[in-house]
Amino acid sequence: MIQPLKVKEKIRHYLAYFKGNILIERFSKVFSVDVIVRGTNFLLIPLFLHLMTKEEVGIYDYLYSFAFTLAPTFSLGLYVGLVKMYNLYDNKNERGQLLFSINVTLISFLFIVFGVIYGFGIDYRIFDFLIEQPIDYQSYRFFILLAIIVLIYNVLLTMFFVTSEKISKIQRYNIGRCLLVNIIVFSALIFMKGDKIKIRLIATYVSEFVVLVYFFRYYWREMTFVFNKSMMKRCLKISLPIMMTSISYVFINFADKYFVQKFCGIEYFTDYNKAIQFALILPVIFNSFQNIWMPIMMKETDLHVLKRRTNRVAKIILLVFCAISVLIFLAIFVALLIGIIPKNYYNILKFFPLVASAQILSVLGLLYQYYTAYFEKTYFNFIISILVGMIGLGLNYFAVQYFGVYGVAVVMIMINLAMLCLYYWFSVYNINKQLRMNK
Repeated sequence: MIQPLKVKEKIRHYLAYFKGNILIERFSKVFSVDVIVRGTNFLLIPLFLHLMTKEEVGIYDYLYSFAFTLAPTFSLGLYVGLVKMYNLYDNKNERGQLLFSINVTLISFLFIVFGVIYGFGIDYRIFDFLIEQPIDYQSYRFFILLAIIVLIYNVLLTMFFVTSEKISKIQRYNIGRCLLVNIIVFSALIFMKGDKIKIRLIATYVSEFVVLVYFFRYYWREMTFVFNKSMMKRCLKISLPIMMTSISYVFINFADKYFVQKFCGIEYFTDYNKAIQFALILPVIFNSFQNIWMPIMMKETDLHVLKRRTNRVAKIILLVFCAISVLIFLAIFVALLIGIIPKNYYNILKFFPLVASAQILSVLGLLYQYYTAYFEKTYFNFIISILVGMIGLGLNYFAVQYFGVYGVAVVMIMINLAMLCLYYWFSVYNINKQLRMNK
């Protein structure tokens, strides 16, 4: 029989551990705000489904997916270089040079690339190839460009706040985005007449841009206006493989959506994409953890501790995310039953278990993927993504024609499982190799 005093001692021991654990302490601070912000965004999804037709929702989601998929490619992967290198420098002047060099490099790159793409109308050809639906791309063109820029700098600014340990700033930033953007977007959809897709694009990304500019002043204040070539050379060595990986990830993250809308139609695409959006609750939770985990991971020098901690986190993620997936499924079922989500979105329930499984495997793979940055071998990301992406592209083409949406969802599970296995192997191999060298 277990004595009550021993149970109390164990409880006190665990409470003391959690209270003194910097990872848990920082995660709770960021996550508490993210629960409110992200949770609000997910709870508002049914309102969009009532304010816009199913076709409008589908087209908007496709445009967003287009921008969201391309943004990491055009970011040059510099946010990874920032996270890895920021704490390598002890003084404010050197850190300021790094921030300035990153910003100048990114702005210059975006100016040249978008100047060429938009100046020669290359984006029209890309968009015509990617979508079967008759969409007036001309009227959305500028705001898709704005969306890509906002998405790039949202990530860069967020990683700056986290890496520099400005937790209160990231909390205010997220709350500001949540309140201002949602108020403006819903007001616009309710009171403005016309193309709902264009109205939502304008309201969302103009307001996002305003919030971004306001909070970017904290990044600006810490810059030292000196371009350091040696810093950028090392930063780009880490970051460019991430950009190349992002290019190949276009085939992984966008291929399923492309094939569904092309072969199954916009109606099925809308249901499939909404299932993905609800499943995105899982990577959103992980992103909150990631923002705290990455800087701490990059500073950890004891590989035994890092390996043990990573594997423990992976087990917790698997168990917790499976439980959350079941709760989300039940919540969608109840929302459909009582009419919070319109009845014509019933297919979400059919697709959700598959896409949720893919997302769980995806975040586990991402956890081990960080070791490529830790060991400064991010070129491995590119090799894996090209290999898996090309195989996935072929599988998607045949799966969607024989099995429809279900075939595409199963392929996504296979792709994410393959990537998890490869990144896990990479982490084990390089940790063991480093430990042997340290002996």
